[in-house]
Amino acid sequence: MQTPPVNTTSKKFHLGIYAIIEKGKSILLVRKSRGPYQGSWDLPGGRPSYGETIFQTLEREVKEETGIQLIDIAPYSNQAFTVEYESSEGVISLHHTCLIYKALKFDASQFQDTINGEDVAGCAWLEKSQLSHLPLSRVVLSIL
Repeated sequence: MQTPPVNTTSKKFHLGIYAIIEKGKSILLVRKSRGPYQGSWDLPGGRPSYGETIFQTLEREVKEETGIQLIDIAPYSNQAFTVEYESSEGVISLHHTCLIYKALKFDASQFQDTINGEDVAGCAWLEKSQLSHLPLSRVVLSIL
């Protein structure tokens, strides 16, 4: 039996639900610590758990990653693209479908910029005019 080459491309699918949270001229972004956007700035959000609505997913993910409590959201954009990246499994070709919502109301009284979660290493309010100088995920690039 032959061992497959290390760089075999695996095809995967990911559905993510993301929030655009703005304050003045700034947008809230999280720093990704793993996956296809490792080291890049991304929108807070993630995949739904079984049985969750879109709002419940966003409410949970945003709270876990930033401490912010979402109160009201509105649909913003849907995007789909493929991104390739190296992982311990070899090369992954990820078909990424994104449901993006805009936060209309939120409570930032419990905001924490140092939360380190499953795939996030902190977050920050970043001025939109400065984003072009930063490593950004395809998700963020799709809304700019």
